Amino acid sequence: MSQIQSLGQAVKNLHKEHLSKSYFLNGDDIFLQDFFINKLKKITKISAIHLFYIGYDKQEDFFSELTNLSLFDKEKIIIVKNISRLSINAKNDLLNYLSKKDLKHFLVLVKNKYEIRNNKFFSSLISKINIIDTRTPFENKIKDWIIFLLKNENIKLNDSEIKSYINAYGNNISNIMNYIKIDSYRSNSNFKISNKKYHLWNLQDSLGNKKIKEAIKIYDSLVLNGTSINFILLYLFRLYESIYNYSINLIPITKNFAVNKIIQSNINLYSKKYSLIEIENIILNISKNDFLSKNYSLNINNMNRYLISNICTGFYE
Repeated sequence: MSQIQSLGQAVKNLHKEHLSKSYFLNGDDIFLQDFFINKLKKITKISAIHLFYIGYDKQEDFFSELTNLSLFDKEKIIIVKNISRLSINAKNDLLNYLSKKDLKHFLVLVKNKYEIRNNKFFSSLISKINIIDTRTPFENKIKDWIIFLLKNENIKLNDSEIKSYINAYGNNISNIMNYIKIDSYRSNSNFKISNKKYHLWNLQDSLGNKKIKEAIKIYDSLVLNGTSINFILLYLFRLYESIYNYSINLIPITKNFAVNKIIQSNINLYSKKYSLIEIENIILNISKNDFLSKNYSLNINNMNRYLISNICTGFYE
């Protein structure tokens, strides 16, 4: 079995240019997964990135991209999520591929549920690939990671502020860093709540494209200018309902009044940025925020900003 590396050790190896052509990110902290992938992109300087969600994207398309050995085909980073949904034959093909020497492309497999020996496939897989632990660190290590990540993001917080974020949102790194980033975007001197009259479709478009800074800015502007929270949530629900319907080739019987022609024309582009499971989780969380806003006295604005951040950073995958 390959030795399991901590994320810190894996990143050190990248900086030393001790590169492997295959990695298995094992653990459910989305922020740590993205952190490693972004480091790999930066160090390899590869611009061709291909992301596949098995169960949403066809596994045949993944293997076609992986095994393309054209002389004109440049080196790529291929990221694959939901690998447990590969067919038995596809799993065997993947294991055979990883047994080869001199792999052309970088392959990053991602599995949120931490798993080592639960089944034959993963037992075979971990003997052929570099395993990186991307679970949320133990409580006594979270602060060290937050300090390191803040430095990497060029965000300055004092010790007391860091402890406050950990105490409030410390169930995983993604939660903590998402809230820190939201507050950082909003307090930055270049980030001002605009008095410009945005439209709800502007928020839909920024979220469809996963543009976090733009989405938070538009959301705050809409609220400042008196747009109803529940109306905003309704439009977000209708957006992801349309993306979901498009993804499963369902033609609605009635017209979606909350999706205008501009958004409708871009639904196919938005759908490429989301998996079906991700859309389902987003819809559930929009519905939850809507219910809470109508039935409880809560700071729903903060909850909606967190929802926006989670959507844009792929937390619901």
